[in-house]
Amino acid sequence: MTSKDPFELVETIYLEHYLYLKNYLIKLTKNEAIAEDIIQELFTKILKDPAKLIEVTYIKSWLIKSAKNTLLDYYKKRKPVLLNDEAIIEELLINYQTPEFKALLHAEIDFALKDLSRQEQLILLAKFHYGYNYEEISELLNIPVSTIKSKVFRIRKMMVKRG
Repeated sequence: MTSKDPFELVETIYLEHYLYLKNYLIKLTKNEAIAEDIIQELFTKILKDPAKLIEVTYIKSWLIKSAKNTLLDYYKKRKPVLLNDEAIIEELLINYQTPEFKALLHAEIDFALKDLSRQEQLILLAKFHYGYNYEEISELLNIPVSTIKSKVFRIRKMMVKRG
């Protein structure tokens, strides 16, 4: 990441990603209070060793994975009766989509992206499917942030017209 003070880095990451993490966890838990508890627990763990963040390349992906793991830990601690079969719970929390749903989703994504260039496909998938921000996409593809933003705007406009 950067050579900032680790605690300042944690604060910056918290401020930048709090709302995204909260919305993501609310989708999984359907409970705002639990989502906030998970975020608090996650950042408590991070604050115990903030220097680890300096090694992280893709912070958003890392936060999502850490939030999922923290959520699993939360359910394991709070709901021991429901967790007789840990594999089932993990499947429900993380891979809640059936193979049929995934195949249908991939087919729809392929259809929507078929008329786009490879670069445009990569930009849209990174932004909307994987949740990368403009700066992360810029780093990945070596394209200026302003170009990424204009391409996303133009592609979305084109797709809306196409229906």
